[in-house]
This record gives sequence, C-alpha cells and structure tokens, in this order.
Amino acid sequence: MLSCHGRIRSFTALAARLASREPASEAVVADVARRVHRYHAIALPLHEADEELSIAPRLESSALSGALIAMKKEHLELDHVLAGLLPLWEQLAAEPGRRGELSPRMSREVARMEALWSRHLAAEEELIVPTLRHLPDVKGILDEMRARRLTSAR
Repeated sequence: MLSCHGRIRSFTALAARLASREPASEAVVADVARRVHRYHAIALPLHEADEELSIAPRLESSALSGALIAMKKEHLELDHVLAGLLPLWEQLAAEPGRRGELSPRMSREVARMEALWSRHLAAEEELIVPTLRHLPDVKGILDEMRARRLTSAR
C-alpha cells in the first residue's frame, strides 16, 4: 500500500509539472501526458479496488469504520476530479501543442487533486496502514491484489 502511495505522489507531481508552464518539448509533453493518463486510468483504479474490496471489508468492524467511510467518500471525490483530468491528458498526449491552452484548467484540477491526495494519503498512512500489519489475513489481501492485477493485464 505504501509503495502505491509513493506512485500516487510521483504521478501527482508529474501531473502538476505537466500542467505548469515549465518548458518542455512537444515529444516530452506527449509522453508525460500518456504516462500520467495511463497511470490514472489503469493503475489507480486497481489501488482503489484494493482498498475498497480487499482492505475495507476486513476492517469494517474495527474502530476504523469512520476512517473507511471517509476513505470511500474521498475516492469518489478523486474520481470526480480525475473524470475531468483524464480527457485533458488524453488530448495533450494526442496534441501536445495545446498545452498552453489546456494548462490553466489542468492546473486548477491538479491543485484540487493534490489537496485531496494530501489529506487522503496522510489519513490512510496514519490510521489504516499500521492496522493492516496486524491483520491475520494479510496473505489473503495480497493474493486478491495480485489476482486483480493479473485480471486487468489480460
């Protein structure tokens, strides 16, 4: 989970750079836009599924039920922000010359995403991750996560 959080932070920072006015060639812009889009369209939904389908059910009866409700609500908020960003990244991958035109909207939405991630990841790392280490079925969680990725790769 922590390694996934590291990737989330990394791709969020990359999205912020893409939305900035930082100079970059069109080839670099297109490549970064493709990578950011791919991560958020494919890998991130798997991470959310891991949390909601494999982790949350095992913790629902614990003292963390309020944190789990907040986690799911934050996933919906993040999904809403990403619904606006994914088409922008896709457009930018196809037409990197539109970066200047798309940048203001991307900047606003990425700033919203950064704020949501900051709160969300901190809460999970403070409350949920330490509890996971003490669950009796950690292997079951890991097996489900691996199976999810194998299924999505097909």
